[in-house]
Amino acid sequence: MSQENVELVLAAYEWASQKQELNLNDVLEEDFEWHTRRDLPDAGVRKGREGAVRLREEWVNAFEDFHVDVDEVTDAGDHVVAVTRLCGCLRGSGQELDLEETQVWTIRDGKAAAVRAYLTRAEAFKAVGLTE
Repeated sequence: MSQENVELVLAAYEWASQKQELNLNDVLEEDFEWHTRRDLPDAGVRKGREGAVRLREEWVNAFEDFHVDVDEVTDAGDHVVAVTRLCGCLRGSGQELDLEETQVWTIRDGKAAAVRAYLTRAEAFKAVGLTE
């Protein structure tokens, strides 16, 4: 089951990076929630599959060549911890973005129920009861 969770998360990042189509009904719970980092301008909670689509559109529209690079994935049972980098060029500015954040995915019955973004890997690991 845990390898399936990891594969689900990796497929979602491919979708976020516009590299793969994905039927969100197969991947995200209906009551899915994405909690962005509190320190970012788009801080808040995106709810439902529609919220996930809106969040992706916000990032894709703000940046040229937006993509998510996954540097590390840790299986934590009902959670998957992903150390990521949000990358792209701020549209119209030439300013490159390479923002590291760690995201904790909560998996329930084979679908993502929630994602919480953290500033550091240590914070994310602590949130799921792991030590570094």
